[in-house]
Amino acid sequence: MERFEHLSMVVFLILGLGLVKLMTSFGAVMSTNITGRETGQQPIRFYWVHSLLLTMVFTGMVVFWWNAYPLNDVSLMPDDKWNLLLYLLFLCSPVTYFLISDVLMPKSSELAKTGGHLKGHYYDNCQVLMGLSMLLQLFSLLNLLVFFNEDPASAKCLGRIALLALLTPLLFTKNERWHQSVMSLFFLGFLYSMFKYHTHV
Repeated sequence: MERFEHLSMVVFLILGLGLVKLMTSFGAVMSTNITGRETGQQPIRFYWVHSLLLTMVFTGMVVFWWNAYPLNDVSLMPDDKWNLLLYLLFLCSPVTYFLISDVLMPKSSELAKTGGHLKGHYYDNCQVLMGLSMLLQLFSLLNLLVFFNEDPASAKCLGRIALLALLTPLLFTKNERWHQSVMSLFFLGFLYSMFKYHTHV
């Protein structure tokens, strides 16, 4: 067994737990909406900005899993290059994804507190979500530089830096127009990177 195969077990377990958390929480919302029709309970309404972030987080976890495969190649990441510090850096992105997943969707016991709209949940937690999203971009940038030997002036690295700058104002405001505008730009950049870098094997 290569060292990466051993080290990646915990990393992919954390990513898997994050995916499960999102899917079970989303399923709980859908179940509440379906059963609510029979019981007269107010349905949970989705908020498009929240849905954009949900889509990006779910897809981002899958893409991280996909992109980690080249590290299995010892010519790119030799066994003797791994150390505890590098392993902790490699863990940072999955842990951050998991934390975002935990905050992004309300727990089953908290659905009633949303007031029937995920918009309230988003803005109640938006500063935490934006802070975690910025951490995720920082860790993604470090991963590109350290593990994939990416040129700091490359489009991938500059894109991460641009996203950090773009998200920074959202740490300090709950203004709807700001969040709608910035998250729309974020999503467009996300789609661009998906089609440019991840639509081929």
